[in-house]
Amino acid sequence: MLAERDAVIGITGGEPTLFKHALLGMIETVLSERPDLRFHVLSNGQHFERGDIERLRAPHYRRVVWGIPLYADDADLHDRIVGKAGAFERLHDSFDHLLLAGARVELRTVLLANALDRLPYLARHVVVLLSHVEQWSLMGLENIGFARSRWAKLYVDLRTQFGPLGEALDIATLHGLPARLFNLPLCHVPSAFRHHAVASISDWKQRFAAGCASCRARSDCSGFFEWHPAHLLDEVEPL
Repeated sequence: MLAERDAVIGITGGEPTLFKHALLGMIETVLSERPDLRFHVLSNGQHFERGDIERLRAPHYRRVVWGIPLYADDADLHDRIVGKAGAFERLHDSFDHLLLAGARVELRTVLLANALDRLPYLARHVVVLLSHVEQWSLMGLENIGFARSRWAKLYVDLRTQFGPLGEALDIATLHGLPARLFNLPLCHVPSAFRHHAVASISDWKQRFAAGCASCRARSDCSGFFEWHPAHLLDEVEPL
């Protein structure tokens, strides 16, 4: 209730929808009192049910965006990535309920080496089955948490491996699905696709290489995460 006017309040976890009714009740209470506010809620999308549809149709929820990850079009691969058998099927059940509710959804996909070649297939899956999503956000991997111990296996060097991502972006564009690239330095993105890139890394965890000082695109660039491996920063090529 004390948030600045017109603020977007982000909620993440853990998994907020494990406490779904308390979460929805809080959102409804706040938005009833503060119609200027909006919410962005990160969720694994595993807990929306048919009984939620009518509730989520309420006008308040036009000011709520659900950020939900999908890593692959293949159920087994998605389930392996998230570490939960049956997650893909359950997620698509939730997508059906959200679609019927008219919910606003931002689809999120972290770029991972073990799913890179499936990106064009995932793009086709999204534009056919999930065309109601507002945005598809494709995100560079952050070298923190569980990713740190598996970095060498999961990290995608887009300077040499951009092909599948580029094809996925072309498919999204062809079908009118807004696609955005997050957490990627512009020098890792071919010029034809840089308009998709968002300067998204917060300043408190943003880092630039020494070579970035002379880059003409620095003001529009995400840069790197503070904890990005140093040897990769040494290889930066200023634009």
